[in-house]
Amino acid sequence: MTNTAMDDAGRCLLSVAWNIRTGGPRADPRADEVRERLRKVCRELGHAACRFAAGEPGGDPVPLLRLADRAYEVDTLLLLVGTSLIPDAGRDARWWGEIERLMGEVDGMVGAASAALCVAV
Repeated sequence: MTNTAMDDAGRCLLSVAWNIRTGGPRADPRADEVRERLRKVCRELGHAACRFAAGEPGGDPVPLLRLADRAYEVDTLLLLVGTSLIPDAGRDARWWGEIERLMGEVDGMVGAASAALCVAV
């Protein structure tokens, strides 16, 4: 019997990883690095959650869903930084400050999601 809540959370993470944008009109290695990190943790934890769901009852899917939500939010901000019609250094700096703050939260969320699945990422 599959633990559907954990399986759904894992598939949500995999969907976020799949849909994280690549590149953009203004190539930015910094943004690409953040996106690749998000893709990696969402993919790894998504697969781990699906494996967990196949063999374990229970578990808390909320940390996984929070991580998926935060990864999506960061990706959206990266899109805003990379596609604005009129580049504005001040605005981009504010957005990057927010992205860095959110990525700090992602680190904690990865820990909580890993703990929920009893895996190391």
